[in-house]
Formats: sequence, C-alpha cells, structure tokens
Amino acid sequence: MAQEQHWQTEAYKGFDVHVTALPHDASGTLWDYSVRVAHPGDDASSESEITAQSGDDADYPTDTAAVEAGFIKGYTMVDELFK
Repeated sequence: MAQEQHWQTEAYKGFDVHVTALPHDASGTLWDYSVRVAHPGDDASSESEITAQSGDDADYPTDTAAVEAGFIKGYTMVDELFK
C-alpha cells in the first residue's frame, strides 16, 4: 500500500519548492526526500514541476532532517536554473 506524502512548501526566488520526506523502509529509522520546483501557486504534483529530484546518497535519521536537506537541495536547483 502506498504511503500518503505530506508535502511542505517554501517560496524561494520566485518559485515554490515542494519537499516531502520518504521512509527507506517500514521501520521509519532512515529517511530520504523528494523535491519538486514549481511556479508559485502550483501544487506539488509531477504535472506542475519545472524540475525535480528524489533524494541523494545520504540517509537521514528523522523525517525532519530529510525535509531540511530537501529544501537545501531545492534552493540549489532553483539557483541552477539561472546559471
């Protein structure tokens, strides 16, 4: 059964950065993230994304830590749109 995703959104340089934590397994002891960048007001659906990435090589000890890492990655993704 698929787990419901709880997206969090922050505005950054004129874009919305959407991040959700993803458990690595059912135990919930290690976490990763998914991040999507969209135009302001667009939801976190894949149809509205400008760019997206799922996680990195790190394992995070809590969902909060994964979300924080996801926002950092999202800000970097926005910055790279202007290079």
